[in-house]
Amino acid sequence: MNHVERRFSRAGLGRYVLDVPDLCVLLDLDRVRRDRWGALRGELTVRCDLPGVDTIDGNLAWSGELTISDTRGRADVLRALEPRVRARGLNWSVLLDELGMRVRDAERAGDPAILLRDAVRPSPDEHLRVDGLSLLKRHPTIIFGDGGSAKSYLALYLAGRLAQSRLKVALFDWELEAEDHRLRLERLFGSDMPPILYARCSKPLVDEVDRLARTVHSHKIEFGIFDSIAFACDGPPEAAEVAGNYLRAVRSLGIGSLNLAHISKADGGDQKPFGSAFWHNGARSTWFAKLADGHPGDPEVTVGLFNRKANLGPRLPAVGFAVRFEDERTTFSRVDLADVDTLAGRLSTYERITAALKRGPMTVAALAEEIEAKVDTCEKTVKRWVSKGHLIRLDAKDGTPTRYGLREARRAS
Repeated sequence: MNHVERRFSRAGLGRYVLDVPDLCVLLDLDRVRRDRWGALRGELTVRCDLPGVDTIDGNLAWSGELTISDTRGRADVLRALEPRVRARGLNWSVLLDELGMRVRDAERAGDPAILLRDAVRPSPDEHLRVDGLSLLKRHPTIIFGDGGSAKSYLALYLAGRLAQSRLKVALFDWELEAEDHRLRLERLFGSDMPPILYARCSKPLVDEVDRLARTVHSHKIEFGIFDSIAFACDGPPEAAEVAGNYLRAVRSLGIGSLNLAHISKADGGDQKPFGSAFWHNGARSTWFAKLADGHPGDPEVTVGLFNRKANLGPRLPAVGFAVRFEDERTTFSRVDLADVDTLAGRLSTYERITAALKRGPMTVAALAEEIEAKVDTCEKTVKRWVSKGHLIRLDAKDGTPTRYGLREARRAS
């Protein structure tokens, strides 16, 4: 077959193709990975466009799971192929051997090492800002909270707002159905619903990722919502391997993502997502979602989002949304969490101080009383943020205690 042109290429993550255009034959090895013994495995599909050949949608054969180095497995494939297609210059044994060797070499080589200074510099703005909330353009973000904390509704609202900004967004869903989200989307945005691609998932993400990768590629998706982690795991969320498998699968899609998770009932459950510590460690940003206390039947609820981790910058201020459920509409509007009694205590000392100073300059003692904190805690916090330029010190000439205010107040005066 030396005179026959053969083209080998990497067609995507874990996928390789050997194309023989002169013979109208293509060998496609997908889902390539190493098993626990180190052997390379994949799913082989053989296409043939020669006239008169009996195929199924152009596919001549499909091997299921094939271990590339297993001579017995290759012999089974040959027995299926050789009787079906005999053409001059076509040697199935040579093609299978070449495919196996080239895939082996490509997997061993991997991506070439580069000097960091030669790497492409990322965009100056790595964040997508939606109504005060910051999501990452190229990395996974996790929002975690108790069941019923409006995470799914919030995620759909954020997806809609991103789509309105002309970003191509997809919702990959393990929990509800398309018609459920369609109704919610109409309640949120009315008849002018933004374009959000929807894909229902029923298997663990590691088993769905090939299909979703093709979806991302064909529709040029830039950001994905994954609802939710617990149902998309290939094992217990408490296992480090399961968290690693999920996060690797998400990253393989090459898009930014918002992943929804639950919380642990144990102490400190509001600090990290439920399960292995690798969920928190592996995500580049995590937010805790907490619903404010309310009354049954109340048409409006308030959800607070508290940034627990930020790898690509400083921790971000908390964000609050009031969600109002009316007969035909659901509306999201920003709310100051400092004004929500059951959530204000979850704000940082600095956030509570700045909320109090919006009403005017105050002494440290007055601030401590206002936010119900220790005087020395307030004093340390105030001095720190004065040194950073976020707060200003207002010394009085008549001997009255020093007051502190927001820097914006000085600009306005």
